[in-house]
This record gives sequence, structure tokens and C-alpha cells, in this order.
Amino acid sequence: MSKHPRISILTPSFQQATYLEECILSVRQQVGAEVEHIVMDGGSTDGSKAVIQKHAAGLQWWCSEPDGGQSASINKGLAHATGEVFTWVNSDDALLPGALAKVSEAFAKDPDLLVFGGRLIFRDATGDRTFEPLNDASDELRSFCDPVINQPATFIKVDAVRAVGGVDPALRYVMDVELWWRLMFRYGVKHMRFEPVELAMFRLHATSKTTTAHAGFLDELASLLHGMCMATGQAALALALAVAHKPIEGLRGVPVGEEQAAMVRNMAVHFLLKWHGQVHRREDFAAMKALKRAVRPSDLRFVNEAMAARWVALDKQIAGSTWFTFRLRRKLKHMGR
Repeated sequence: MSKHPRISILTPSFQQATYLEECILSVRQQVGAEVEHIVMDGGSTDGSKAVIQKHAAGLQWWCSEPDGGQSASINKGLAHATGEVFTWVNSDDALLPGALAKVSEAFAKDPDLLVFGGRLIFRDATGDRTFEPLNDASDELRSFCDPVINQPATFIKVDAVRAVGGVDPALRYVMDVELWWRLMFRYGVKHMRFEPVELAMFRLHATSKTTTAHAGFLDELASLLHGMCMATGQAALALALAVAHKPIEGLRGVPVGEEQAAMVRNMAVHFLLKWHGQVHRREDFAAMKALKRAVRPSDLRFVNEAMAARWVALDKQIAGSTWFTFRLRRKLKHMGR
């Protein structure tokens, strides 16, 4: 057995004084692991700084100053981290009791382990519930196309994170997915493991980004996929993404080459089918028309039967149609019920 690693927990925070102390205490009360906690507050004016100062003696490092947003804050904390394994736990989330002992043991048992992940508890006004989905490292296609990134319950070797450049400071919503894809394309799934153990609490509330910014998440994901399609010589597929989501400028992108073209194609098609394959808006219709022109069925692998069926159903929905005739046909169908 290898030695138990030092674990760095980074907490980016802004205007979250209501939840911040619970987060800090959830880290401090961990037992059975060597842990350091770094808190990066973006210059909050809601009393967050006083909360941090109250617990400063137990923190490895902290700051309260304006920054460039959550991603820049994570990179700032990463620069001060001295651990071998890390994750970030947002200030409105928390670790569960005993979580880091499980993480420490997993990395100690397997010195080649790159990523270890567990489950989340979702907490909202109605109470707590376990979020059951979990990655399966043996399913490479799904790990690339439809990953389950239980972010505060996903722990990564710090050296690997630094090797791929940390997170992209230009991203507001999907910095965890972009980091995941960078790790996947560089290291693959061989040294990743996921277990059905509950490690962290993820809070859903009225002002959380998960609740308020669904369109922003999709725009950033589409922009990353658009860049990967262009980098792998798949301009027609990139166009299908751009029809539905205007590409965001200034992203560093995920480094891929033509040898990854097949996987990138499957990733982009899965995204488009998942979010636009059931046609409700003009953008959906145009994106699916462009998608059908861009790829051949023989070039695709589908994550599950539902996505394969959605691809087949598109022929019945959009073949030979314009947006006007599609809407007319759908209206007549509803009237005939």
C-alpha cells in the first residue's frame, strides 16, 4: 500500500455567507485523512470575510479580494495547494462526514489512481436525496460523451490537473467538464475509479448557477465541442453546433487532433441529439437538418438505445420539410387527436 495523500480542498466563494461556515466546518471535521483547506473569496460584501477570519486558523490559505470569477479563483487556489489530490467544494456545498477518509484510502491502495469519484447528496428546500448516477470507467464512450461529473465528490491528482493547465478562466459554468475532457483525452479512463459512496452535498437553491443558468451551460458546452470539431476537420458538424449555439470567443479549447475525430464526432452528435433532437424550436429544426447533412449513421456510435432511436426518428420529423411545413404537419397532427 502506498502512503496516504495530502488532500487539498479549494473553496471558491462570492456572496455566500449564508452557507460558507457550514462548508468550512464540513472540511475541518473530516477525520482519517491529511487535509488542507484553501478559501478564495471574490471580495464579498455580505459578511463572508468575517466568517473566513473566524476560521482562519484552520485554513492553509485564504483571501478576500476581487477576482476574475469562479474559474480564476480555482486556479488561484490551485497555485497555493500543497496536496497530491484535490477537488473544489463551492461555498454553498459541503463534504459529508468521513468522505476524505474514503478518498485517502482509495488513493493509498492504488498509487496509479488518477481520478476517484463518488456520489452526491442533493439538498433543496424539500430535503436531501441521493443522486444515483455514477460514471463507469469501463464504458469509455459514455465517459466521453455523457459523463456524470459529481464535481465536489470527484477527486483528482494535482499533478495531472496542473499538467493540463488547471481550469479555463474564461468559462463560467462548465469548467469541470472542460477539465474532465482534457484529462480524458490525455490520460484515458484506465486510472479512474468510481464507487457508490456518498462523499459530498450539492445544494440546489434559487440563486445557484445550476438552477438559473441552464442556457449558459449549454452554450459553453457547445462552444467547446465546436472548437474540437474544427480542430479535427469536421467543419460541417461544427456548423450544426453553431446553428443552435453561437460559439463563444476567447475559450482556450480542448486540445485534440485528427486521431480523436471519431470520438469528437460521437460527443458532438450526442450533445445535439440530447438537447435538440426533440424538435420544438426553429433552432432545433435547423440544427438537426445540419446534423443530418454532416454525418453518416455508419460513422456513429450511440451511448444508449434512446439516442439511437432519436436519430432514426429525425428522418420522420424533418425529412423533406421546411420549418413551415414541419410546423404545419405537427399542428395538423395535434388537431387530429
